[in-house]
Amino acid sequence: MSRTTRALCATAVAAGLLFASACAPSSQQNQATDAKQVSVLPAGVSLSGKTGTPAPKPLAQRASLKVGIPSKLELEAPALLAQVYGEFGKENLDVTFVTDTVPNLLTLLGQDKIDLVYAGAQALVFNALRHGVPIRWVSGVASSSPDSGVYMSTKYGSKASDFNPASLKGKNIGVNPGALAAPSEYGLYDLITKGGLKPDDVRMTPFSDIAAMVQALNNGSIDGATLGPPFTASIKPGTAFNAEGGYPDSMQIAGYFATTVLLGEHRDAGVAFFRAVERTVNTHLSGDYHQDTDVMTKMAQQLGTTVETLRIAPSVPFDFNVPAESVASLQKMYQAVPNTLQIDSPVKPEELIDLSLVIDAAQGK
Repeated sequence: MSRTTRALCATAVAAGLLFASACAPSSQQNQATDAKQVSVLPAGVSLSGKTGTPAPKPLAQRASLKVGIPSKLELEAPALLAQVYGEFGKENLDVTFVTDTVPNLLTLLGQDKIDLVYAGAQALVFNALRHGVPIRWVSGVASSSPDSGVYMSTKYGSKASDFNPASLKGKNIGVNPGALAAPSEYGLYDLITKGGLKPDDVRMTPFSDIAAMVQALNNGSIDGATLGPPFTASIKPGTAFNAEGGYPDSMQIAGYFATTVLLGEHRDAGVAFFRAVERTVNTHLSGDYHQDTDVMTKMAQQLGTTVETLRIAPSVPFDFNVPAESVASLQKMYQAVPNTLQIDSPVKPEELIDLSLVIDAAQGK
């Protein structure tokens, strides 16, 4: 597939359109093109380490990468702070951040105009892979925060162990825009499934203003809501309880995406990027880093907020792994939403996940 055709395919994916035959991938295009591809973290391999590791390994020649981010979130702090602390410079690497919507960023990725995209593993990622874009999920971002999940009104219980998921039937649940078409709603989908229900059995009300969703939960105008930090701190005591976590440790819902171009001819730059990012986490963003004034001051400056606002939420448990279960679990959720997953056959973990960059980085290669 030519670069032009692949770009058109990526644009069609981002727009949610049906694909022309020109976008149909050959069997060769649908396979990993990088011989080092590793879709499952090998036993005994860790992506975390001690302060100052992995050590810098400067590139022989100065390289540059463009990294797409949809907005400045704490989940993107490892890359943003790697820039601030000069970790990319230590690798002889220049990094430029490009801010845009996820569909636009993935289109640019398919056009080879940017090298990496931070995003949730949305349905359009799976659609893009099936329609010829050689996209790979190359890194996770974090484990689910203990405070994230589906919060139900105390009219329906007081703790998760006593809550019957079947009682969700007919309830009005506040959700993020996109509802079950967004990976952030996996906890709600899991709860619906545990209750033996279908998505249509639950009324989902999307909120673009998450603060307004918290207010609706507090005043009883909705029965529940899918929430995460820092918004969970605004739930009135005794109003709601966490009925289901955001997502289990056995899966990931977001991270960095690249194409086989970065995994192939520009591989050294990709490994250098993740050496810098992993070193930033190991040095500055491990444990309860919210208590580190220097880190928090720099993070607040990058995110355009205040230290006090950031400290409302707990420190993020950064995790670069992408468990294989993530691929199947997210596809099952997207299949439950009409016209969301536009693929003929399920995507297998080994087709999408490639952890070789983060593994090589952690091992100092």
